[in-house]
Amino acid sequence: MKKILVFSFSFIGDAVLSTTVIQPLRSHFSDTHLTFLTGPSPYNLLAKDPQIDAILVYDNRGEHAGLKGRIKLIKSLRREKYDLIVNLRDSFIARCIGAEHWGLVRGERERHAVTRYLEVLSRQGIDTTDAHPQLQLTETEQATANRFLKETGVKSEGLLIGVHPGGNWEYKLWSAEKFAQLACTLCEEENVSILLFAGPNERELQTQVADMMSSSPIFVDTPNLREVAALIATCDVYIGNDTGPMHIAAAVGTPVVALFGSTNHIRSGPYGEKHTVLQSGIDLGCNPCHPGRNPGGCGAGSCAVIDGITVEQVLEVIRLIGLQK
Repeated sequence: MKKILVFSFSFIGDAVLSTTVIQPLRSHFSDTHLTFLTGPSPYNLLAKDPQIDAILVYDNRGEHAGLKGRIKLIKSLRREKYDLIVNLRDSFIARCIGAEHWGLVRGERERHAVTRYLEVLSRQGIDTTDAHPQLQLTETEQATANRFLKETGVKSEGLLIGVHPGGNWEYKLWSAEKFAQLACTLCEEENVSILLFAGPNERELQTQVADMMSSSPIFVDTPNLREVAALIATCDVYIGNDTGPMHIAAAVGTPVVALFGSTNHIRSGPYGEKHTVLQSGIDLGCNPCHPGRNPGGCGAGSCAVIDGITVEQVLEVIRLIGLQK
């Protein structure tokens, strides 16, 4: 058996994108034990994924903070005697494990993250044809999601639309007013149901959007990311900002309408041909950028680049998806 450790990520969206290496690795190595090393946030999402044999947590703000914490992590990983390290985060720690090391080529960042991850494998002769980020749900998780829809009165013959107005960075957020206007217009159309998603710190935003709607959406506010993924998988389309749940939606096969402002969709948009990225086309001279992670950036609150996306732009795409159903 070949023991493989994949160095994944601390942010949920990045961790989801890293799942793209699972299928090629399992196809290439017939007998494999696959472990993912992630941050605390994605742990519960990946821990029960049937494709992954084990999950370890790298907590660089807690147990593994500082030099002492990193040495502790290195020692614990060396004890596992891995045969291969797939280093997707360009981590120095991965080079200290004492196993064969496959890593990223530095530079060339103006490509999609998934493309760069797959090149780590293809350079070693592994076939990556049709590989893509994928979250695998259990039958129990799917049944629980379907039961929730039945209990809340969602009709199977209608169009089910997932809407998530939240996100961690204010400059990535389309306005609550526009989300409400979009949802109102959709609800006026025949047989449309809205699942309104919210993270643990987004309840106020969720209520704000719902209060501006003329008809009531179905609230989804579970903190369990596996339950969120299963409910998104039931949707005919998912609409949201540049967030982790956007990548979850793509990874469970739901068509995504992603609203992008200043961040670079070429590097971090939903991966796959069935998804649509909407932008305003506004050029401030400083975008694309990531001010939340750039100390020299504007430190933006709301951003004119994403504010420029119109409700009609989004409606046009959703109507096309609805016609194709």
